[in-house]
Amino acid sequence: MARHINNKLLGIKISYYRKRKGFTQAQLAEQVDISPSYMAKIECGFLSKCVSLTVLNNISNELHVSIDELISEN
Repeated sequence: MARHINNKLLGIKISYYRKRKGFTQAQLAEQVDISPSYMAKIECGFLSKCVSLTVLNNISNELHVSIDELISEN
């Protein structure tokens, strides 16, 4: 069964872990090979569709946090 991802909560968590690592949005975007504007949209939850699994995996690897942690509702 498909799982709905709360884009707003996902963005809040990515922002939190990014700041803990000391990265700017632009630095993290460069590390995961996406544009800074796309990273900003992810963190603000302004996406019309879900973040791809590849991008989500790259972000989680760079932040050293599991995908489950990023998409969990708690």
